[in-house]
Amino acid sequence: MRAPTRALALAVLFLIAAAGLAGCSQNDAKSLPVPSKAFCKAAYTYDKKVERKASLAVQIGLVQTMVDHAPNDIAKDTQIFLDALQRRANGDKSVVDNPKIMIAVNNVNRRAQSDCGLFEQDPPSGM
Repeated sequence: MRAPTRALALAVLFLIAAAGLAGCSQNDAKSLPVPSKAFCKAAYTYDKKVERKASLAVQIGLVQTMVDHAPNDIAKDTQIFLDALQRRANGDKSVVDNPKIMIAVNNVNRRAQSDCGLFEQDPPSGM
């Protein structure tokens, strides 16, 4: 699969995961640590870059920033997300439609959506 096609496949995965969040119940936000401005900014930028079909290298850089600043409750999920992007960049097709990875991406998206205002504002309030 060519690099643009891979990036598109991951973008579709991200968008499907984001769309699925609308119907999901959310954790009690009051009990979760507030994401940092760096995490929110990286999540926001990732969302915008994926819409514009960013390369995997760009996506990996942004998710690395998210990993570096992830709240403790989603640190593991954010790392899974990054590992999946890196593996896909190296040709591993097993990461596409992998349920474990999709759950991790959903968890990261949920936190970005609910606590950074990712889908509510331009740019999010966490920035």
